[in-house]
Amino acid sequence: WNNNGNWLVTASRDQLIKLYDIRAMKELVSLKGHHKEVTSVAWHPLHESVLASGGMDGTLLYWNLGAKGSEEPAAKVPFAHDMAIWDMQWHPAGHTLATGSNDRQTKFWARNRPGTSSGLQEEEAEIENDEIELGNHVGIVIGKKGATIIGMQRATGTKMHVDQDRRVLLIQGTAKQIATVRKRVGALLDRVSDADHHREQSYGHI
Repeated sequence: WNNNGNWLVTASRDQLIKLYDIRAMKELVSLKGHHKEVTSVAWHPLHESVLASGGMDGTLLYWNLGAKGSEEPAAKVPFAHDMAIWDMQWHPAGHTLATGSNDRQTKFWARNRPGTSSGLQEEEAEIENDEIELGNHVGIVIGKKGATIIGMQRATGTKMHVDQDRRVLLIQGTAKQIATVRKRVGALLDRVSDADHHREQSYGHI
């Protein structure tokens, strides 16, 4: 529920966020921005037209539905978490958002103050996006309870997500980081292929 007592927002597996006005018992707007199930949503405590939402793929979206707002996300953080964002809560003052995920991490988000570049380096390397085809080895790259992909992300400083429908590994990072991930994933898949080949040879001798 919104603090105004009239608006109800819903999040669903159909990847949509819908806003209803209970007074008129009708849908006001349908928000499209997530590419996986929407798993959490939270209204801003002070600005009634502002809300945040989290997705099954770890994406964090920020919406402004006011008179000058839009049905498009005002801000987007791909790979904010490694897995689904199950819950989120705003600080009562509205300056910080906390998110909790199935990746066993709690994160705190805040916008930079105007004119500042807190946390950014002057010569920050350009962030790129890439993907690696996994074929039938999706489970190998994810690992037990996501341990393999989480460990690789922490070791390389990248953001990664496995698109299980397309069977590809999505990577976000610098060119150097992506090259490191490609090398590690390639070595992992080579070891799996070699193991499969040895098993086939063993079965062939039986």
